[in-house]
Amino acid sequence: MNVQHLRYFLAVMQAGSVSRAAGELGITQPTLSQALKGLEREFGAPLFAPDGRGIRALPSAKRLEAKVRTALQTLAEAKRELTSPAPARLKLGVLPSIAADWLPKLLPADDGVIELIEAPADELEKLVASGGLDLALSIAPHRNLHRKLLLSEPFQLFVGPDHPWSGRRTVALAELNGQPFVLRQGCERVGTGRRLLSTAGVRFRIVAKTRQESTAAALVAAGLGCTLAPASWGDANVRALDVGGLTLQRDVSLIWKQATGAKAAAKLAARLQVRA
Repeated sequence: MNVQHLRYFLAVMQAGSVSRAAGELGITQPTLSQALKGLEREFGAPLFAPDGRGIRALPSAKRLEAKVRTALQTLAEAKRELTSPAPARLKLGVLPSIAADWLPKLLPADDGVIELIEAPADELEKLVASGGLDLALSIAPHRNLHRKLLLSEPFQLFVGPDHPWSGRRTVALAELNGQPFVLRQGCERVGTGRRLLSTAGVRFRIVAKTRQESTAAALVAAGLGCTLAPASWGDANVRALDVGGLTLQRDVSLIWKQATGAKAAAKLAARLQVRA
């Protein structure tokens, strides 16, 4: 049976006229009439009867109309399912500050589709707790969730390649006072960092604020200011310096709620540790 002919049939039922339906479909009237006759042969019953210069739908056509609409809708849904990407096998939350070179380690082709959701730590924690995420690569949660520590890393000072400090390996904490600074507003330790710096008497001169990690990196690389970030944050366009006296660090963990997440967490943890 020709699916297109079923669409023709519905067009005639809606238009109430072969000529009007043919015009709307962009085909000739004889072509449409032949398609309708073919359907009558397929179903073994008359569907239309002559009515003056036009035709009228018989009760059999009206009974068939609902079934044809359902059939075409089912076929359309099947086409969408077959042509759409496969559903995610795992929904994984990731901190925006996780270095980009970690992501290929999380997405091997043999494990199926993983859907990545980037969000701040508190939002990731809420999504895991509510079941919106299977796992999250985040910092230690406050809620009663399962967690597996992957690594602890210090915060470092990142500067552009033309910064006066770019050739140094370390700076003293006191030297940071008054430095132009790019504030990473999405940083999961921003509050703790501010308290530590305030206690040490260090105040940055904030020249830009952004929640986008790529924007922050670009501003630092361009020499607009420096920033503090976890050691794994940097790339080839910025320089990382240790800060003497700065005790700020973050613990990166996999967190999950359901017991079924333990197996997936173990696989991801092993993958990251092996390929790190």
